[in-house]
Amino acid sequence: MGKGLSVKLGPEETVDTLKRWNLKVIQGAKGYRFSIDSILLANLVHPPTKGRILDLGAGCGVIGLILAKMHPGISVTGVEIQPQLVSRARRNAALNGLEDRVEVVQGSYSNIGEILPEASFHYVVTNPPYRKVGTGRLNPMEEKAIARHEIYGGLEALMRAVAHVLVPKGKVGIIFAATRTVDLISLCRNYGIEPKRIRFIHPLAHHEAQGIFLEGIRGGREGEVRVYPPLVIYTAPGIYTPIVARMLGEMPEEG
Repeated sequence: MGKGLSVKLGPEETVDTLKRWNLKVIQGAKGYRFSIDSILLANLVHPPTKGRILDLGAGCGVIGLILAKMHPGISVTGVEIQPQLVSRARRNAALNGLEDRVEVVQGSYSNIGEILPEASFHYVVTNPPYRKVGTGRLNPMEEKAIARHEIYGGLEALMRAVAHVLVPKGKVGIIFAATRTVDLISLCRNYGIEPKRIRFIHPLAHHEAQGIFLEGIRGGREGEVRVYPPLVIYTAPGIYTPIVARMLGEMPEEG
């Protein structure tokens, strides 16, 4: 891994391996850890073969790392508000020899105009907090609380940030709570993002959708949206469906 050999771990950090992409990822042992949503999102988005990609709410940087591996012609900038996660994301880029193509800056999408110039990215990817403050139980661990609740800015602030950074006809790919689908689509249109692709995510085939993947275009023409077949994660508790197993690298690719 070259430069990655000198990367140091903190006393409460672990290193996990994503075999499909030959990536090693530093995470907190007890705090925020990336979820399967990050893997799904990295597989569902359609970034350009060349261009600048922005990961809003980068966490430990795993989505940007996967995208950089999958698409050698792109560069990735991550924005993350928590300093300890910024440190991990930067060390993860170095650990995997991707620091020349993956950078991480500290900040929030609530003040994106102070961090990044207008119309500077071709694609935005984001898996933001999905709970409004005052709903659900606030996790006592700060890292997890910030990742799950809209403590530092809600969905409207996020969509405002997306509209600010995207070039005309640039795209955004987002995974969000299915229960807030109406909010998501409404705010996309309010900020000039036209939804073009939608896919609902179900934990099991007979369960209600828990997530929604949406891809939209800044300044896209209003028209029909493509709604893809549901993405089901498990065939039974703890057993991935073939499509998700392939996304994770636990089954070979088809064909």
